[in-house]
Amino acid sequence: MLHFKNLRKVARPTYMWKRQKRNLSIPQKGNQENTNVHFRVSKKPHPLLDLERQTTAGDHTGLQQNHVWSEEEINKKLGSLHHHSPVTVSDKIMRGIMRGLYHTFNFVTGYQPKNTKVKAVEWRLIVLESVAGVPGFVAAGFRHFKSLRLLQRDHGWIPTLLEEAENERMHLLTCLHMFNAGPFVRAAVLCTQCAFTPFMFTTYLIKPKAAHRFVGYLEETACETYKNVIEQVESPGTPLHKEWSSLPAPAIATGYWKLRDDAMWVDVLKCIFADEANHRDVNHTFSSMETDDPSPFVEKHREDAINAWRLEVEADNNAGRK
Repeated sequence: MLHFKNLRKVARPTYMWKRQKRNLSIPQKGNQENTNVHFRVSKKPHPLLDLERQTTAGDHTGLQQNHVWSEEEINKKLGSLHHHSPVTVSDKIMRGIMRGLYHTFNFVTGYQPKNTKVKAVEWRLIVLESVAGVPGFVAAGFRHFKSLRLLQRDHGWIPTLLEEAENERMHLLTCLHMFNAGPFVRAAVLCTQCAFTPFMFTTYLIKPKAAHRFVGYLEETACETYKNVIEQVESPGTPLHKEWSSLPAPAIATGYWKLRDDAMWVDVLKCIFADEANHRDVNHTFSSMETDDPSPFVEKHREDAINAWRLEVEADNNAGRK
């Protein structure tokens, strides 16, 4: 495996190939006409490739890079669905609320674990992802303002929560590349967000741990949904297999998760499932921590950024050889 410290040697030919392909000129020293030139069309190296750079408290490089899942990681997560057992009274309340919402959502969307109608899954995923993108942003906003108000550090929670919100939004955008959202679906999204956002805001204001526990339970149900959908897509004879088994992955998904050019829609669903499983574990972890504990995920974000950059370099080099 190529170590990130050696990527500088690989990246330079890639920069030159991209400049030639795009017919872009390198800014000359002293030229102040454009001060925000991207590093890929300049002589500046990628910040992750700076050998003198150290991981310090003030280093926020790549903290919002999504994890690029390997096939082995996905299969491991698909092999077992983790469910948190409620311990405290608030855990039991949050789990009860979530299970009630889950069964209500199943009834409204017409979702069933066998031979689910394609349209039922399409609008279910759109509504689900529009809801899942709310908690991370609400929690990040609360911690951001708390840090400003108390003049204290956040200890690394905010980037993780923002990455979660952005990741869920990318799930939604990916689904919208595959399905059309009609007036009914758009109205459902609007009504759901108008109800769900105040709920998350109030819960995080009163008891942040309960809010994170609720999101952990929410992600558990999302994992159940995606695993069931994947199984139906891969099972001949089901409506989802007939409609989705031969669908190629959209370009937005292959770029975001660094998938193969011949990746299929079911491969995207597996990546989304893995993302949801990660959010489940992150929120259950945050719920078990004190709010001023250092986040255990900071280094993971940096490793994700390094890995994503390595994959981009390798892909560009392979394209340059063709």
